[in-house]
Amino acid sequence: MALPTPTRYGILPTEMEYVASSETIVDILPLISLDRVRLLSGTYGPFEPPARAQVPLWLAILLRKKRKCVIVPPEWLSVETLAEFLRQETVTLPFSPLPLHYVAIAHLLLEHAAEDIPDASRVRALLKDLRDARQSKILAGLGMINPAHLEMTNISSMEICELRPLFVTALSQLHALHGSSNDANTEDMPSQTSESVAPTLDDNDENISVRRA
Repeated sequence: MALPTPTRYGILPTEMEYVASSETIVDILPLISLDRVRLLSGTYGPFEPPARAQVPLWLAILLRKKRKCVIVPPEWLSVETLAEFLRQETVTLPFSPLPLHYVAIAHLLLEHAAEDIPDASRVRALLKDLRDARQSKILAGLGMINPAHLEMTNISSMEICELRPLFVTALSQLHALHGSSNDANTEDMPSQTSESVAPTLDDNDENISVRRA
C-alpha cells in the first residue's frame, strides 16, 4: 500500500535496505568451491572452503539461501559490542558511532542468516533496546528545533529515513510561523523585505543537518 502523501519524503525504508545490501561488504565462509563471479560491481572469488571471502551483503544472502556459504557477522553485531553501545547511549549525550547502515544490515542478517549469529535472540533484544534509546534522544532533540538549523551526529541512514517526515513537518510549521512574524514586521517597516527561509534536509553519511538555505 502506498504511503500517504505527507510521509513520502525521500527514500523509503525498503529502498534503504537495498542501498545497504549493495554498499556493505561482509565476510563469508564458502561451503563449496565456486569460480569467480563477475558482476557490475566487481569480481568476487574464487571461493575455496574453508578460506574466507568478501562479497556484497546481497550476494552473501543469496549464497546463504542456496546453502553455499555461512555468513560471518560483523564484529559490532555481537552481544558484547551491542551491550557497550547501549551503555553509551544511556549514559552519554552524543549518539554512539554505530555503522551508517546498522539498522538495515542487522535486519537483513537476522532475517536471512540468524543461525550464523551467535545468541541471535539476545542480539535482537539488544538492537531493540538500542533503537529505543536512540529514538528517545532524537525525539528529545525536537525540543531544540528552530527554523534555521538542526544537527545531529552519528544518526544512521534508516533513522534519518524514518524521522525525515517528522522533521520536515515540524520545520515547515516553524517556517510558516517565522514567515508570519516577518510579514507582521514588514507592515511596520515597509522599506525592509522579509527574509526568506527555506529549511532543507541534508543526510551526508552519518550527519543529519537542517540549515538555512
